[in-house]
Amino acid sequence: MSESDNKSLWGVYRPFLKRYMAPQWCLITGGILSGVVAAAAAGFGLPFMIQYVFPIVFGEEVPPAVVQQWLNLHYPDKSMANQVLLWGAAGLIPLAMTIRGLATYANTYLLTKAGMQALSDLRVDVFTRLQWLSFSYHDRRSRGDLMTAVIQYTQMVQQGIVTIMNDLVIQPLTLLAAIGYLVFAACTQHESAMLLGNLIISSACIPVVRWVGKSMVKQMRKALAGMNIITTVVEETFSAQREVRAFNLESWREGMLRTHIRSFNKLLIAMNAWRQSVTPAVEIVTTFALAYSLYRGCSDGLSLEQFTAIATAFYFCYDPIKRLGMVANQCQILVVGINGINDIIEAEDETPEPAEPASLAHPVAGVVDFENVSFAYTDAKMVLRDISVHVPAGQVVALVGPSGSGKTTFINLICRFYDVTKGCVKLDGVDVRQISRADRTRSIGLVSQFAALFRDSILENIRVGCPAANKAQVITAARQARVDEFAESFPEGYDRMLGEGGAGLSGGQRQRVSIARAFLKNAPVLILDEATSALDMKSEAAIQAELEELAKGHTTFVIAHRFSTIRMAQRILVFENGSIIADGTHASLYEECSLYRQLYDEQVRQAESEKEGEEVAE
Repeated sequence: MSESDNKSLWGVYRPFLKRYMAPQWCLITGGILSGVVAAAAAGFGLPFMIQYVFPIVFGEEVPPAVVQQWLNLHYPDKSMANQVLLWGAAGLIPLAMTIRGLATYANTYLLTKAGMQALSDLRVDVFTRLQWLSFSYHDRRSRGDLMTAVIQYTQMVQQGIVTIMNDLVIQPLTLLAAIGYLVFAACTQHESAMLLGNLIISSACIPVVRWVGKSMVKQMRKALAGMNIITTVVEETFSAQREVRAFNLESWREGMLRTHIRSFNKLLIAMNAWRQSVTPAVEIVTTFALAYSLYRGCSDGLSLEQFTAIATAFYFCYDPIKRLGMVANQCQILVVGINGINDIIEAEDETPEPAEPASLAHPVAGVVDFENVSFAYTDAKMVLRDISVHVPAGQVVALVGPSGSGKTTFINLICRFYDVTKGCVKLDGVDVRQISRADRTRSIGLVSQFAALFRDSILENIRVGCPAANKAQVITAARQARVDEFAESFPEGYDRMLGEGGAGLSGGQRQRVSIARAFLKNAPVLILDEATSALDMKSEAAIQAELEELAKGHTTFVIAHRFSTIRMAQRILVFENGSIIADGTHASLYEECSLYRQLYDEQVRQAESEKEGEEVAE
């Protein structure tokens, strides 16, 4: 259970209201005032007319003296005066309902607008917070969980807050107006026993509503967990379409999704059953109250008009009670959504910005130091152990070793994707934990194994490397990475729109776009993380020249399983089981390091095999 689950209802709502609803105070004030008018017109106006205006219209009572004098003065003819009185009284009903309708519309529109504007800010804040939280946080959460947070939690809050704001203003005011009339009737007609009896009967709704609300919260939590799983299954399936089709996994994935959806639907049906139970429960209580009112009214000799007015007022009491019961349940559901969002907003950033960032000298030289660095992703075994390395500015360093030996973790610590468990990583002599995120990211360029391209034009995908760059600078970087060879062949040129993940380009073309970003960024520290491992040997050879050009004048770290990619390295670090077991050049390591020699010989044999296969294919 999260810490936010232990807060009181007000403790959960208060920060949310202060941050997101307070800026909308003009709209909320207008909505509340409109609600007051609508409530007064319905809860007090209609019962008052039934009891005091209708008897006058039907001739059972005489109009007030002021009204009678005005009629005598302007309409001496009694039949004409009666017609005017009839039309005036008849017009009061549509007038009251028109006022109520317009006020209700204004109430709903203004409060809905306030809620929508507030929730737009909330959704952006959740997305932004998730972007800035550490990699450790994302490692612990599935993509389905994160998608639920951005879409489902915020959608729950959006729907809940709009519903609650609409009803939480107008329904209590209508209830108070109706109770005000009942108190007025009890005082003028001595019907306090009827009022007290109905209030006692009405109180039976309270425990029912609370019980239903608690049950709905339990079901909602289970439903959200089910939605997380469904989202994860869908995302995994669409992200691995090649594997799904290659291994004929469609039926398996479909069956898995069907099972989870079936469980999810059961939870939704149960939750809806609890939600809908509020209406019949309140209506049953209402019938008992109406029966009691009928008994008391007949016993006390009330006239038809008096009883009808009181019954109408009671109706305007019980409808708000019913709606408020549903609002109470919605509040409980809303708490689940707000708690889920608060868990993200209040999550500890494990790689926080320094309170007083240290300044890097400009231009940044690119000197990288690891000083007695150890690191573990969790409390389990160390992934890196006592790493101490000095890399001078402009040196090209290759990282070699078996899978899982710590190479990628080494790179992640330079970028400060994670914080070290022990020791420190320095850039130009400054601990990376003391460098601002903006300075750090500006100083480090990254070309990874899988080029992350966005649903945008080729031009804008390259501009990611330096958002402030103009078109000429972007095209210059594109030509350095030989992107022009394919981009300028499209009718739209660099404005060619790409699909999701760079759909529309080959693997080699996507990698060149990624390299063009690095050219454009021109950061003093460059990381090539398996930059060509997804390519065949021919494509790798074509891109190798761009990588060598890109590395010139930059402190460069190269991770590659193919040794042909690291031929440009001036220095090689050999990793095994989280430690650097050797440091030197290719020639010295081949002679002195058995692991390096073994890895190199395996790569030579594999390269010869791939070359023979390509020759046969041709």
